[in-house]
Amino acid sequence: MKTEKQIDKVFDLLDDWRNLPAYQLERRADIFFAIYLPDILKDKFGVDIEFIIPEFPVRIGTIYPDLGSKNPNLSFKIDFVAVSNLKKTVYLVELKTDVGSRRDNQDKYLERSKKKNITTLVDGILQINQATSSKRKYGYLLDLLSKIGWIDSSTLQNISHDYNIEIVYIQPINTTSIKEQQNNSIITFGNIQKTLSTLDDGLTQRFLQSLKQWETNPNE
Repeated sequence: MKTEKQIDKVFDLLDDWRNLPAYQLERRADIFFAIYLPDILKDKFGVDIEFIIPEFPVRIGTIYPDLGSKNPNLSFKIDFVAVSNLKKTVYLVELKTDVGSRRDNQDKYLERSKKKNITTLVDGILQINQATSSKRKYGYLLDLLSKIGWIDSSTLQNISHDYNIEIVYIQPINTTSIKEQQNNSIITFGNIQKTLSTLDDGLTQRFLQSLKQWETNPNE
């Protein structure tokens, strides 16, 4: 099977299976958004992204210290944290492929994460690392944080500093209120289609074809 047909098959399956009740498209399609995320953010904000961390863990006990959780070292996950050291800006990116999948609790922990800022969030990751049984994976994460400049790799000390933080929602269409649009940034699938429209390789063109379909609500 030729590469082009394999790519078509991948997206054909995503296009089809997203209509099933339990299928979470964003969990399967996030890699395609990740490929283009630096281009998408640069087109929106005019900055170069040097690092992207998927499924960034935010320690529950760090952003909800008053909950009295039995296990404060559990974590919420931010879909992508994108870092521009040059502009001293971090983007907390939440991906939604279904217009009905936005959740108030997700919005709240993103807002709380923004207020805590990077130094406190990195402290939380170090606390999780001390408690977790997934030492190898957290070791890999700590290595990445070291490359960013947030952790001293030899001592595992937090050497990060606070950044300008933006919350970004990538979603099919803009259904948010005027107030929310003032507080957060919305990037629609239509915006992404415009950003990537000049790229003519087969993967991008097939992604854009599906992205147009994914603008529609599968529940309607």
